[in-house]
Amino acid sequence: MKLLTSTICKQGGREYNQDYLDLTVDADGACLVVCDGLGSYYGSEVASKTCATKIIESYTEIKKLDKERAVKPEYCQSYVQAAHNCVVDEKERNPKISSSCTTVACVVTDFNTTVISHIGDTRVYLFKNNTLHFQTKDHSLSQISVDMGKIPLRDIRSDKDQNKLTRVLGSDYFIPPDCDIYNTPLAPFDAFILCTDGFWEYVYEEEMEADLASSATPEEALAKMEQRLLSRVTKFNDNYSAIVAMVRE
Repeated sequence: MKLLTSTICKQGGREYNQDYLDLTVDADGACLVVCDGLGSYYGSEVASKTCATKIIESYTEIKKLDKERAVKPEYCQSYVQAAHNCVVDEKERNPKISSSCTTVACVVTDFNTTVISHIGDTRVYLFKNNTLHFQTKDHSLSQISVDMGKIPLRDIRSDKDQNKLTRVLGSDYFIPPDCDIYNTPLAPFDAFILCTDGFWEYVYEEEMEADLASSATPEEALAKMEQRLLSRVTKFNDNYSAIVAMVRE
């Protein structure tokens, strides 16, 4: 079993890029991370990079000691906690970025167990046989409206409260990430997409399914999705980032 990956992290129509992603993949496991620094807060590109790199560092350190422990939910939670602490420490060292914060989406897997953690509206999608099996729930006012039955899930993309988040990493208080655990081994043609709102806002879930099904590689699938995005964005579109990961024999 192996995990093939492709990534994209682009500035879009913004003045600079506050998204950041990082990953490590080998024969017996992987850790995938995508972060989106909040654009209205100065220095959030520091928060997103610090968060992603610290999670990868924490996972790698634990995996060297005990690869079974590296995928346990409590350790996956600790990677995100360590990233939060690291962002807070960086803000204390640099008062200019004292308001910076970030979203985070993370997948840790040893191909038998998979743990999905996230804070904010950067999403993780899990597909089985090119069909959407699971997606994370945003921490946003729009998601609350969905949960209350006020708007359908699809309409989050155009809702006025879509970018009003209820949980972020690096703020003055830490709320642990939502954590979803899959104890079913990954199978060939399973796939993950981790992506920021600047990506999923313009690429619909049924289109993700179609592009995964019609592509032999994650590079091909991601290229098709980016073309959809570029055909729809406005001049001043958000940064957009994604990891596409496909399970193969």
